[in-house]
Amino acid sequence: MNGSNGSLETISCIRLLIKGAVQGVGFRPFVYRLAVELKLNGNVRNSPGGVVVEIEGTTGQTAEFIRRCETEAPPNASIHSISRLEFDPVGYDHFEIIESESDGFRTALILPDIATCKDCINDITNAADRRHGYPFTNCTNCGPRFSIIEGIPYDRPKTSMKKFDMCDRCSDEYGNVEDRRFHAQPNACAKCGPGITFLHTDGQETREAPLACAAEQLRCGRIMAIKGLGGYHLCCDATNDDAIDRLRARKNRPAKALAVMFRDIAEIELDCILSDAERKELESPACPITVLHAKEGGKLSPLIAPDTNDIGAFLPYTPLHHLLLSKISPLVMTSGNLADEPIVSDERELSRILGPIADAAVVHDRPIARKCDDSVLRVFGSQRLFIRRSRGYVPSCIKLPMSGPVVLGCGAELKNSFCLTRDNMAFVSQHIGDLSDHKSYEFFKREIEDLSTLFDLAPTVVAHDLHPDYLSTRYALENDFENTVAVQHHHAHIAACMAEHGLLDKVIGVAFDGMGLGDDGTLWGGEFLVADLVGYERIRHLKKYAQPGGDQATASPERMALSYLLTESDYATAKRLLPGIDENELATLCQMITNGFRSPLTSSAGRLFDAVSAMLGVCRRTSYEGQAAIRLQAVANRRVTELYDFNLDGEALDFGPMIREIVLDIADGTGIDRISAMFHNTVAAGIGEACESIAAERNMKQVILSGGVFQNEFLLGLASERLRQQGFEVYSHFLLPPNDACIAMGQAAVALARTT
Repeated sequence: MNGSNGSLETISCIRLLIKGAVQGVGFRPFVYRLAVELKLNGNVRNSPGGVVVEIEGTTGQTAEFIRRCETEAPPNASIHSISRLEFDPVGYDHFEIIESESDGFRTALILPDIATCKDCINDITNAADRRHGYPFTNCTNCGPRFSIIEGIPYDRPKTSMKKFDMCDRCSDEYGNVEDRRFHAQPNACAKCGPGITFLHTDGQETREAPLACAAEQLRCGRIMAIKGLGGYHLCCDATNDDAIDRLRARKNRPAKALAVMFRDIAEIELDCILSDAERKELESPACPITVLHAKEGGKLSPLIAPDTNDIGAFLPYTPLHHLLLSKISPLVMTSGNLADEPIVSDERELSRILGPIADAAVVHDRPIARKCDDSVLRVFGSQRLFIRRSRGYVPSCIKLPMSGPVVLGCGAELKNSFCLTRDNMAFVSQHIGDLSDHKSYEFFKREIEDLSTLFDLAPTVVAHDLHPDYLSTRYALENDFENTVAVQHHHAHIAACMAEHGLLDKVIGVAFDGMGLGDDGTLWGGEFLVADLVGYERIRHLKKYAQPGGDQATASPERMALSYLLTESDYATAKRLLPGIDENELATLCQMITNGFRSPLTSSAGRLFDAVSAMLGVCRRTSYEGQAAIRLQAVANRRVTELYDFNLDGEALDFGPMIREIVLDIADGTGIDRISAMFHNTVAAGIGEACESIAAERNMKQVILSGGVFQNEFLLGLASERLRQQGFEVYSHFLLPPNDACIAMGQAAVALARTT
């Protein structure tokens, strides 16, 4: 038989199984058009394992088809592998898209939710288009995925859109392989799809122009609850001090920064300094909240981020957002929840925020299959530094440097996420939150069951933290799992970052965070480990100080300041620098520290930052985790290069000399901006010297920086630069946050390394 080049070539039939993120991205129409162009016959279909293609043609044709599948796939697709099986020709006489397979092992990957594409924005803003003003417009290049999918393969009957029957025109688009809405599972229009309603606190509904009603409420300074992709936002005018003040009071969020949604990039640039890398993140399909430096003289309320000069900015990522922001912008858009509870995602829960916080709501009738909060990141150098990894990134897999059985990593207590593995892939869940909140713990348990079912994964190994009181640990130990693996908290931090970078050999791991239980039963948090994925040695650590009241000290940085000052200075100095502690409390705390009563020793780097922040009067009591360190970083004069003294005394990195010099500087009237900068410089120098001493002993040159303290991009930059100048290869997180949200994947990586 003659091939396309005119030579005599044999026709064969090849079946391809294409694995990866290849469902819900327009992959089948892409395959169809490519096969027709190359004059190949056969078919393509979705399956639980990916996309299956059968093609008949010459060797040259099929090779070209595979090459172009890999190089020209749709922009949101990600091909992980293509396996092939060759067999005798069937005699196909054309190419077609056929019905999906439902049976089989579910290994197909699920896409995250994707921000509205430019074509769909044009549709909703074009007065002549039939989707003009329709808030649920989408196509194969954008729209909900993770938040609506209920099963694999990704077909409409297995999504929360199944209750909406498409009208004739939408059905025509859905069935037309040349249309960009071909097999777009959430495809709909105003005639047949979901709709929105303006809801008053008394339950009265307004169906006419609900977004116009919402905009008018916002202009009047009221607070709105807006239902989005993965849950509700609480929303108000970002330029209105009174509205923001009420929102903070009602939500009990007195100081933590609030995210701001802007109409477009041009509007962001009026209030924020924006680099090309930051612009790229803002405009990406994930559309994360991106932390930017604020400009002086902008129009935003100073109440948005009172502790910093930063703004968490993001762009509209659904048509509903685009339509609302076209009427009023910029808007505060913060999670629709109370305190540390999970985000509200359906109307049964709405009463928790509508009335107590929001004055009215915009609701819609497309069910949210799973809660998913917004992602938050900043750009550090040329890479992402995640603060929260959730919408837009979950459930994308992270490739691991090893393969093995299915593992569940249960994560930590705070900033919890969990992790499931399959082969060499890790699926890290969306942000779960603080498990000490009952609703968050229930959410944690439901989501483990949900994602295990969705991905058809039954864990054979369950990894957990050493701390027996973490609810994630209790979950692992109380559910009759046959094989459980305990992983030390800071080893998990280092292992997570190693796994991100595909590292298997021993590294120097610097784990700086609030605290985690050490294998000696004490509270760690400023650790220098020599580690691989299997195990670790604790080689150095920060000098230990008493933590009066245990966990109570985390909300009261002046308690840690007292502990440092009593150790490194004297009672009179402590009394002078900590006027917020009254005489009776001061006497009690001093006695607790002296006697070791309810005052465990800790090497925590986080508590060091707390102590210095309180000593300087920057933050003596906190309303959210990390506030003292955030304020301390914000006041630092980054032009200052000097540093304080410190000692490396055996295993202990001792910043006592620095504390004593800070006391003298305070007495001399040195500005807190200078003291803060010198403090950060000194901590970075201490990290460098400790790593250099370990390298001299062990002949090692790779350093991992992990832990919540390294969310401080000032310290991360100082430490990274110093270490590189010393000849180290430095690795930090870019796929997961350095905080406890990375713990679950670190646990899973350690468990895999120990069981394979």
